[in-house]
Amino acid sequence: MDSKFSKIIKNNMPWIILIVISIIFSFFSPNFFKIQNIINILNQNAFVIVCAIGITFIMMSGQIDLSVGYQMSLIGVTIGLLNKNYNIGTIGMILIAVLMGVLLNILNMTLSIKLNIGLLMVTTATSMLYQGLSFTISGSKAVGGFPDSFKKIGQANFFGTRIPIAVIIMLFFAVIMELFLTKTYWGRHIYAMGGNEDASRLAGIEVIKTKYLIGVIAGVFVGISTVMLISRLGSVNSSSGPGTEFTVLIGILLGGVSVRGGEGRLSGVVAGILIMAILSNGMQLAGFGVYLQYVVKGIIMLAAIGIDVYQLNHQKIIDEKLN
Repeated sequence: MDSKFSKIIKNNMPWIILIVISIIFSFFSPNFFKIQNIINILNQNAFVIVCAIGITFIMMSGQIDLSVGYQMSLIGVTIGLLNKNYNIGTIGMILIAVLMGVLLNILNMTLSIKLNIGLLMVTTATSMLYQGLSFTISGSKAVGGFPDSFKKIGQANFFGTRIPIAVIIMLFFAVIMELFLTKTYWGRHIYAMGGNEDASRLAGIEVIKTKYLIGVIAGVFVGISTVMLISRLGSVNSSSGPGTEFTVLIGILLGGVSVRGGEGRLSGVVAGILIMAILSNGMQLAGFGVYLQYVVKGIIMLAAIGIDVYQLNHQKIIDEKLN
């Protein structure tokens, strides 16, 4: 019974932390638990959660992608300029954003596979490539003039309710992809690859094809998250996107996904992103400075990595004793 209770606590730890932090900040500010503030937190971070959904698949497989924010920058200015010069409209911008996201992630994955190096090293390089292309294309200028139908994605509410469309989109994809990960054999293959890629190959899993599938999934969600971000902003420049990768990475780690892959759940990732969002929102309402928020986020990231490393070492000791 105790073991079962401990497992429940472990599996839901991100949500427990989220609730505790929320209660703490409610004492600092009476406005924290107001419905409008909660809706604002969800709306402002919906694109981050959607982006994190895709990147979670990469981290589940035991890899890390640092180019996400720079992909968003390049995708954003590209679809902005295409709409400005050729009036491609809302559907065109969405389709091109998703297509570009897929192509950029396939490029990352191909380089990783062909050069036989980790995705972390590849995306360290391609992040600079994508950022350079973004500034070259945009000329360091902001691009606006989006149609109202496009801006509604990030600014309007769902059928006259108080719930933003972006939040509905986020919840829909979070549920669908959680089921994909936990209920399909593709999801099981991704978990297995994160646990041990060589063993997965020996077990008959087509590792290369699975890596490309992960790249496609990540690309789709990077594209969608870019659309959500720039539609909310109402304009785009080359600085739109960079920095998102670290928020996503910290949120995924806080959500219980290991840096070595093979474990974690998307529901935990949603909680992890919201922990970061509530920390920022709560500290703002409590009057803490912006720079102090960076300090706190840095400490939290170090703590999350430290806990993951501790768990890895602890598991190794257990395995050695059993053997």
